[in-house]
Amino acid sequence: MKYMGSKRAMLQNGLGSLILEESRKADRVVDLFCGAGSVVRFAAEMTNMPVLAIDLQQYSIILANAILKKINSIDSSDLEKKWLQKVEDLRLKSKLWDKAQNLSAKLDVRAARSYVNRCRELCEQNSNIGPIWNAYGGYYFSPEQAITFDYMLNNLPNKQIDRIMCQASLIITAMRCVASPGHTAQPFQPTRTARKYLLDSWSRDPVEVCKTALKEVCSQYARTLGEAYVADAVNEAGKLKSSDLVIVDPPYTGVQYSRFYHVLETLARGDCGNVSGAGRYPAIEERPQSDFSNAGQSRTALESLLINLSKSGSTVIFTFPEGECSSGLSGDIVFEEAKKHFRIDKKIVRGKFSTLGGNQKKRASRKDSSELILLMRAK
Repeated sequence: MKYMGSKRAMLQNGLGSLILEESRKADRVVDLFCGAGSVVRFAAEMTNMPVLAIDLQQYSIILANAILKKINSIDSSDLEKKWLQKVEDLRLKSKLWDKAQNLSAKLDVRAARSYVNRCRELCEQNSNIGPIWNAYGGYYFSPEQAITFDYMLNNLPNKQIDRIMCQASLIITAMRCVASPGHTAQPFQPTRTARKYLLDSWSRDPVEVCKTALKEVCSQYARTLGEAYVADAVNEAGKLKSSDLVIVDPPYTGVQYSRFYHVLETLARGDCGNVSGAGRYPAIEERPQSDFSNAGQSRTALESLLINLSKSGSTVIFTFPEGECSSGLSGDIVFEEAKKHFRIDKKIVRGKFSTLGGNQKKRASRKDSSELILLMRAK
């Protein structure tokens, strides 16, 4: 699963060593835009500092808390038996599961479009099990996958830590099964060129994929307990302390991130309203909106964030693309605004970034990019 602004490569190219160095002088590491959690995991596993993770999207918080809420690994076998075995048993008794299996048994790859249309018609039948069948079945997931995800959601454990482990594993499983080009803004369509990717994604059994994900999630833990919760980064910046090391990686695109990850957000929340369009989007009021992805508000949001950070006295590591972005911000703007409030050490990291959906025809799938890493100390 590609994530917009993923920091995994940068952690190996200067960002990671900077976090390790600066964390030795701090009492806590704070990630104000934690996203997929690459920085959270690095800081939790590689430093002895408690980590606070913030994001507007619930699924990001679940992924972060799966690491931050435990300081030892957990044996996944018990959860697998209590949760996934129950899911397998329940779906075998489901009439919708039988219909889905009967449909897939007649699959003719040469008639993929007709098969997909029949799958979509099947998933229009009402299901009271969960939100995935009716919202995304026949699009991002096969009918068999959709009913399985709904049973997974409907049978999550009640114990908090067990529930977080299973929720995180469920989200990761969806990332690995979803029939979409690296994100969930648009599902694959049964065209001549894309049908093989759609059918390959649909062939994956979520239960088997989740067994692997559950083992991975249960094996990851923090050195020191931390926390993660949904909040607005600008507001939270005003509550920080001078002893905090703050990582700031705000959105850089003019398209809201929630448009790209709404399927994962539905899985995190466990519910979804009516969906529409080719991307099966929920209503916009159900999707978190960031001022940083609004060209008319991004600069004001940046200024407010920097003012609150400077007042807190925190040490800040700020990352942002060097060039101009569709959000209306650029590396130059970030640097010039930050200079008003901070003393800055500047570094540029070069690499390739996903364009999230480019197909090499109208738009490249990856492009060269330079990203700023600013180490900022309040004046």
